[in-house]
Amino acid sequence: MRKCYIAFLLCFSTYLQAQTPNRDIAPEDAAFNANYSSRTIPKVTGKLLNMTAEELRNFSITYTIVTPFAKSQVKKITSPKPDGSFSLALDYPLPYQQIWFRAGNFYSGLYANKDLYLQLDMKKINAAKEVNSNGDGVKYLGTDGPLNIYLNNFVLFKRSEQLELSSKISALIYSSQLPAESILPDFNALFDSLNRIQDSYIAANPSPYQWILENEGHSDYYGEMITKYVGKIMDDALWQKIIHFKPYLVSNSSANLYRNIAFYIKFFPNTRVMVTWKDIASLPDLNYSEKLIIDSLKKSESMQPLSPYTSENIKKWTKQLNPRIQKISFEKSLARNIHVLDSMFSPAKADYLKFQLVESTDINEQELAFTKILHSMHTPWSKAVLENEYALTVNKVNEINKTLAQSKGGKLNNRFGKSLVQTSFGATLYKTSDSKALDFITKLKQNFPGKAIIIDRWATWCGPCLNEMPHSKELVETSKDLPVVFVYLCTINNSSEEKWKSKIVEIKQPGIHFLINEELDADISKYFSFSGYPGYAFIDKTGAYKPGAFKWMSEIENRESLLTLINK
Repeated sequence: MRKCYIAFLLCFSTYLQAQTPNRDIAPEDAAFNANYSSRTIPKVTGKLLNMTAEELRNFSITYTIVTPFAKSQVKKITSPKPDGSFSLALDYPLPYQQIWFRAGNFYSGLYANKDLYLQLDMKKINAAKEVNSNGDGVKYLGTDGPLNIYLNNFVLFKRSEQLELSSKISALIYSSQLPAESILPDFNALFDSLNRIQDSYIAANPSPYQWILENEGHSDYYGEMITKYVGKIMDDALWQKIIHFKPYLVSNSSANLYRNIAFYIKFFPNTRVMVTWKDIASLPDLNYSEKLIIDSLKKSESMQPLSPYTSENIKKWTKQLNPRIQKISFEKSLARNIHVLDSMFSPAKADYLKFQLVESTDINEQELAFTKILHSMHTPWSKAVLENEYALTVNKVNEINKTLAQSKGGKLNNRFGKSLVQTSFGATLYKTSDSKALDFITKLKQNFPGKAIIIDRWATWCGPCLNEMPHSKELVETSKDLPVVFVYLCTINNSSEEKWKSKIVEIKQPGIHFLINEELDADISKYFSFSGYPGYAFIDKTGAYKPGAFKWMSEIENRESLLTLINK
C-alpha cells in the first residue's frame, strides 16, 4: 500500500512540475505583491439581446463571486440598462476570479482575469428552455473570451461521466469512515478517470489555457484528500506536495483547498488549546459572582479529596464562566494558528492562508481576529485587503443598527403585504415585494417592538436548513410567551411559491414566513454576512443587531438557553 502511495505522489509531482505556467503569478507568491498594485479590477460586461423594454425592466441578473476569504462566496445582483447592457461589480484585482452567473435560463461559471464581454441572445436561450455553460445564443468575447469558451466547453465535455465520477469521489471522502490510506487506491482511481477525460479534451482541443484545467484538477485532488486527515498526522510526502502546490485561480477549487488546509492546521493533533479556570483567575475585570466561583475553585485544590470537582459542579462552573472561557480560547487558538501558519509556510503564503482565520460572525471576535492577524501580516497587499474587509464588516453592522435605532414600533399591520396563508399550526406566510434589506429590517422592527427577532435564511432544497427545522420548531412552540419572534426567509432561487408552501406545510413549521426574491436574498446576505444556506441573525429586544449570536439554531439548546439569549 505505501509503495503504491509513494509511487503515485512521485508521478503526480512530475506531472505538476511539467504543467506550471511560465508567466502567471499565483496570489500566494511573494511576487504577487508588486503584481497586485499594477493590476486593475477585471472588467465583466455584456448585453442581453432580443428582449422587449418591458422584459428588460423586470429582469435581474444574479452572480456570485468566489473570494479567498473564509466567507468564500459573495452574492450580488444587477439589472440591465434599457439597451440590454449590463456590468458586474468585482471588488479586488485578483487573477482568474470565478463568478457563478445566472441570467434567466442561462447559467455559467465565468472566469475574469482582464476583461470579459458576454453576449446573450435571450430568444435563443429561452427557446432551449435551459442553457448551461455554453450553447446556442451565447458568445464569450473580450480578452477573457477564449478562456471562458475553453473552460465552459470542458464542463460540457462528457458531462454525465464527469458528474458521476465527482459524485463517487464525494461519497468516498465524506461517507466513508475508513482512514485515508485505505481509500487511497479507489480515490486515486477515480481521479485518474477524471484526468483521462481531461486529457482527451486537451488532446482534441489544444489551447494555451490547458494549464488552468490541470491546476484546478490538482486543487480538487489535494482539497478533497486533506479532509481525510483532519485531527490526524498526514503522511509527510503528501503534506510537502500540498505546501509547495500553488493554485493560480480564485475559484471554488482553490477556496476549498485553502479552507481545508486551514481547517487541518486548526485541528492538528497534540496542539489543541486548553483553557481552565486558572486562565480566568488573573483577569482584572471579574465581577462579584465570577470571583466567588474562582475563590471556590482555589479552595477546592487544598481539599483532600477534591470533592468539589464533581461532574455537576464542573458543569455549573463551566456554564457560569463560559463567556470568559470562550474568549480566552478564541484568543489562544487564534495566536496558535497564526504561529503555525508562519512557521510552516512562506510569509506570502502564510498571509494568504490567514484570510481563512477570520471566520467568526461575531463582530467582537472579528475585531480581535483582524487586529491580531493584521499585526502578523508580512505582505502589504494582503494586509490592505484584510483592512478593507474589516471596514466593510463594521460599516454593515453600523448601518443595520442605525436603521433599527431609527425604526419606530407600531401595531402589526399590512406593511409586509397581503398574508398568503395562515395555518392551523401557527405559520403565517407572506410574499414580500421588498428588494432592499434595510427596508425589510425596518418593517420587522416596526411590527415587533420590544421583541427579539431570530432570522432564519433557508432554501427548500437545502438539507442542512431542513435538518435544523425540527429543533427550531420546538423552540417556537415552547417560547410563545417570550418576547421573541421567529422569522423564516426562504429564497425563491431554484424553488417556487408552491414548493415553499408545500415544504412549510409538510414540516409544519410555525413562525412568520417570507418568500423572498433574489434581489432581497442577495442584499440580506450582504448585510448579515451570510455565506450559503442556512444563515442566522439575531436582533435583540432593544433593536440591536448581534452578529454571531449563534451559528446554528441547534446551539440554542432549549427554552432556558433562548431566554438567556433574549435577556443578554
